[in-house]
Amino acid sequence: MFTQMQIFEIEPGYSYVVERTQIIDGVYLEVFKQPGYEDDAVLYIGDNEILFKWDDEARSIFSELDTAEPIELLAILAQSPKVLA
Repeated sequence: MFTQMQIFEIEPGYSYVVERTQIIDGVYLEVFKQPGYEDDAVLYIGDNEILFKWDDEARSIFSELDTAEPIELLAILAQSPKVLA
């Protein structure tokens, strides 16, 4: 897996971090971190986007993705609180 980190400064003193990880070709995970807010994530599968909260359980599953069962990933995405757009 390959991970990039970008810092976006919206205005002085207001910024957020995006960590983008390529899981496999065409599948990416982006985690958005902003001080004072809960972390959010987007899983891109081809042209599809799945938005979810980046909590301890999601972090744990994705950190062990190479050994996790596919059903574990689907369960975490199904149970995770969704981000309202």
